[in-house]
Amino acid sequence: LSGDEILAEPDEVSLKYLGKGYGVREDKKVKYSPIEALYLTEIGKMEILDGSEGKLSFQELLRRFQQRDPNIWRDYVVYRDLRKRRYVVKEGFGKELRFRVFERGKYGKEPAKYLVVPIFEGRDVTIKKLEEWMAISRKMRKELVIAVVDRRNEVIYYKASLVDLRNV
Repeated sequence: LSGDEILAEPDEVSLKYLGKGYGVREDKKVKYSPIEALYLTEIGKMEILDGSEGKLSFQELLRRFQQRDPNIWRDYVVYRDLRKRRYVVKEGFGKELRFRVFERGKYGKEPAKYLVVPIFEGRDVTIKKLEEWMAISRKMRKELVIAVVDRRNEVIYYKASLVDLRNV
């Protein structure tokens, strides 16, 4: 952990994870997003070291990241669920269109198929906001998926699409 960044040397292990869709190469290092670092820490594939405090636990890492991003838990729950379903998940575009998700077996071969918006159950989403997300995803040639996180941290996915009723 270096400030706000999670960096690793490009060794055999980090290069293996790069191939599985974790991290990005940047300035002779491998840089991981906070969500990737949380996931790899939780499943025991990564140890995060802080110069002053040594090895950080999952809970300590989560607490630090929550100070900067109050929605990180919601986003992490969605990320973890998608990874457990064997999808490759990469950072999306901003705080709303949070993740790009690749079809199984297509990472590195084809662009992401889905844009995923995580929201908490019960949160209001206006039609205007939904239209905005749809327009962006359509321009990027991706399918929009709304990931709703309930109070038990279970995720339900809804695929959003436009329907032209003139031809029905």
